[in-house]
Amino acid sequence: MPKNPALTRLSTVLGTTAVIFLLDWFFLAYIESKGFGLKIHEFILGTVKLSIPLQWLPVMGLVLVSLIAWFEVSFALFPRRSAPEQDTLSTLRLVRVILVSVAAFVCVLYIPYIIGSDWFWTRMSTASNIAQLHDFAQSVLSTGKSVMGLDQIWQYSISQFASLLVMVSFAWILGRGSRRIRK
Repeated sequence: MPKNPALTRLSTVLGTTAVIFLLDWFFLAYIESKGFGLKIHEFILGTVKLSIPLQWLPVMGLVLVSLIAWFEVSFALFPRRSAPEQDTLSTLRLVRVILVSVAAFVCVLYIPYIIGSDWFWTRMSTASNIAQLHDFAQSVLSTGKSVMGLDQIWQYSISQFASLLVMVSFAWILGRGSRRIRK
């Protein structure tokens, strides 16, 4: 990380937002490959005709909220000071917040689809001879079937909203709670 806090802030915000965008783009590509239909809305502005895929609207919203969240976290960890000095642990705190928040984002976004996949249940059926694992698998299967039984637009919307909520919550809690009071 650079020694300049402003450069650290900017590189962190842009880099983390780019990673979040790519993870969400891969998710959208996966959903579209599983039959989620592309819906396009056309706007006519004078002589110009604009076509916007509706599935990209939550992705754009996620990118905007991610930018705001990471600017907030970076300003909480690297506050403005009169001298360009930087707390030595701020970079480590920032890395911890990013890793935990992005990991939580990925888990909430992808794990329901992993649990709903045939691959997962094939692996669980081979390991179901363990009694505790069998009971756990049955409870996960009943929950997974009810969630995967929803319409695809609801699955997509709930996944997007829940993953964004978890990422922002983790970023805010860990980013705000990690400041040390100076004596």
